[in-house]
Amino acid sequence: MMPGAWKQSHDVEGRFNTLVPRLGEGPLFAIADARVLELHPHVRKALSRPNVTLVALRAGEAAKSLRTLELLTRRALALPRKLTVLAVGGGTIGDVATVFAHTFKRGVGRLVHVPTTLLAAVDSSVGGKGALNVAGAKNVLGVFHAADEAWLCREVFTTLSEAQLREGRLEAWKMVVTLDARRWVQWRVKLPNDAEVIRVSRALKNALVDSDPYETKGLRAALNFGHTFGHVIESLSGYRVRHGEAVGLGMLYALDLGVRQGVTPQALAADLERVLPVKRARLTQWLAPKYRARAQALLAADKKSGWVLLKSPGHVSMLPFGTAA
Repeated sequence: MMPGAWKQSHDVEGRFNTLVPRLGEGPLFAIADARVLELHPHVRKALSRPNVTLVALRAGEAAKSLRTLELLTRRALALPRKLTVLAVGGGTIGDVATVFAHTFKRGVGRLVHVPTTLLAAVDSSVGGKGALNVAGAKNVLGVFHAADEAWLCREVFTTLSEAQLREGRLEAWKMVVTLDARRWVQWRVKLPNDAEVIRVSRALKNALVDSDPYETKGLRAALNFGHTFGHVIESLSGYRVRHGEAVGLGMLYALDLGVRQGVTPQALAADLERVLPVKRARLTQWLAPKYRARAQALLAADKKSGWVLLKSPGHVSMLPFGTAA
C-alpha cells in the first residue's frame, strides 16, 4: 500500500511481550518513551531481540522536532525500507514516529502504535496524523500516515498519574459531545470506566476519519473543538501545560466564544463545563493582555481556518478567524 494511503488501524489487545512475536523476524525499528522502558521492564525485555533496533526518547513536545527526526534517520540508515516501525509511548512519541515512518526512504513497510497513555489510546494513536513543531508553533509540519495496527496493552496504563488519566478523559469528553449526542446524555450522568472510554472514543474517531481521512471534506474539523486555543496555551506555556489540560481549557474558551456568538446554548455550555475536569481559573491566566500579541501570532500560523463551536451535542459550527477572538 502506498505510504499515506488511508486504512483503518486494526486494534489488538494483549500484553506487550505476547504481541511482539506477531511482528515476525523482519527488521524492527522501535521508538519508545524512555520512561515507559524504566517503569515496565517487560517492554524493554521483549524488544531485546537481534532484529530490533531500539531508540529511547524522552517524551514531551521537545521530541517533536526536526532534530529528533534526523536522529532517528541516522540510527536507521542501514535498515531497509521494508521495515516495521513500532511506536511505544504517548502522543509525542506517536507523532514523531509517524512522521519518521512516512518519510524514511519515502515510507516504511509497516507502522504499529502502542499507546502508553490514556490520551494516546483515546485520540492520538487513531486517525493517521503525525506532526512536528517548528519555531514554537505546534504541529505545523506533518503527514497523514495510518498505522497498520494499534496495540492496547492495559498493563502500561497502571503507572499513569491522575493528571495523565485526566488528560485522556478530557479528550474523550470532546469526542462524545461533538460526535455522539446519545452517549453525551449517558456520560454526563456517569462517566464509564477507562476501558469503555477507550473503546467508545476510538470507535467514534475511526468512523469520522474513515469518512474524511485527509481533511478534505471538513468533517474532521469537529475533532478540533478545544484544540485551537488549546494549542495556543501549550505554546504560550512553553509546553508546561499538558496537552489534554490545554484542550480542556480550549474547550472552555470555545464554549465562551460560542455563547457570545449565539451558537452555543448557555445551558449546554454550563453542562459541559460542569463535567470537564479542568478549572476555569487556569484559562483566565492565559487571557492576560501580556499574551495577546503572541496568541494572535500563533493563531495566524495555525493550519486550521477557524474556531470550532458547539451548536448542540453531536453538532458543531465553524467561525472563521478574524470574525471573533
